[in-house]
Amino acid sequence: MSGHTTKADETPAFIEFWSAWRPFARHTDGRGDARDAFFKHVKAGADPQDIADGAKWFLHTMKEKDKEYIPLAATWIGRRSYEDQAEEYRAYEARRQERQLAQTANVVPISQQVPAERRAELAAQARARLGSAKMGA
Repeated sequence: MSGHTTKADETPAFIEFWSAWRPFARHTDGRGDARDAFFKHVKAGADPQDIADGAKWFLHTMKEKDKEYIPLAATWIGRRSYEDQAEEYRAYEARRQERQLAQTANVVPISQQVPAERRAELAAQARARLGSAKMGA
């Protein structure tokens, strides 16, 4: 890949990165510059998933008051901020998935299909209760 890339050069990892970054990007942030920086770092040996995951962590942990000062994507990539932040994002995702599994571990699905005999039995019990309630009234 030469110095300038096109949309045809985009990979799933870059699209994942840009999809996370774009909602927070300044109006002056350019996809082309971000793409060029992304692939320059990948060519130099960076893991493309590290860049995408690092961006997700950076954006997830950014304070509301700092959102107006978000750097351009190419600048953020150029600082290699993704190197540490990718691992933090993955650890966060692992903890989140563990919590999600723990919350559903004790849940037992209730069958939507109640056998006809059981429905008839429950209906008879309900009628019996209603009948005894009317007699007591």
